[in-house]
Amino acid sequence: MGEPRKQRKMRSLERQQFILDYLKSHKSVDVSFLSSALSVSEVTVRKDLEKLEQDNWLIRSHGGAVLNEKLFIEPSFVEKEDRLAAEKSAIAAEAAKLIRDGMVVAIAPGTTAGRITEHIRDRSSLTVVTNAVNVATALMGRPGIELFMTGGRLRPNTFALIGETAEKSLDGVYTEYVFFGANGFGVEKGFTTPSMEEARVVRKLIDNARHVVALVDHSKFDTFAFYRIVDSHQVHTVITDSKAPPDQLDQLRERGIRVIVT
Repeated sequence: MGEPRKQRKMRSLERQQFILDYLKSHKSVDVSFLSSALSVSEVTVRKDLEKLEQDNWLIRSHGGAVLNEKLFIEPSFVEKEDRLAAEKSAIAAEAAKLIRDGMVVAIAPGTTAGRITEHIRDRSSLTVVTNAVNVATALMGRPGIELFMTGGRLRPNTFALIGETAEKSLDGVYTEYVFFGANGFGVEKGFTTPSMEEARVVRKLIDNARHVVALVDHSKFDTFAFYRIVDSHQVHTVITDSKAPPDQLDQLRERGIRVIVT
């Protein structure tokens, strides 16, 4: 990774992003290197590292820092499928109530979003856009459903199609609703996932939808992964279960976001 441009003084957020990008590639970094690369004092670097540690992005070590590897840990689809199955099914059933015959909707990858298919197989004149292989498999051959599936490279952990081909295939494809999940959620940090590439495709689905619906069970609150999919304010509806923290649900409502609790 090349050094950032030094024509102007970098803001703290820019410095911190540089640090995170470097750590993602190299896993560890020295204060002295960052001081030189960023053209700031070691005191300033330590303050940046302290802030990033407070946000759980890294772990400070003697003379530097190491990446918090937990941000990139992601269980397989099969492992996640069995977790909180009742909550996920209830959230998916509530989401399916928003889908009416004749609509064009997008369903992103994820174990909760994938369960929506159980409730819409008998719909008519329904078009479903997806980059999730499991969603397409569940709906293919249904007489009342037309499937639009992106191309792209398969990500085995989530059965998601990702990459430039997946993103470009969504150019000019618009939907009334998009349903998506996340590995972590916080009102301030937004919806996050370990995979930058998967996030980019889901964000394209979100950008092209009239109404954005996030499906997050209570275990996703107050946790976060490496990469933000979207901020809270970009979502219109959040569907969750009764164990979700009430204070965060109230914060969402205060921001004008519809909250549905199963």
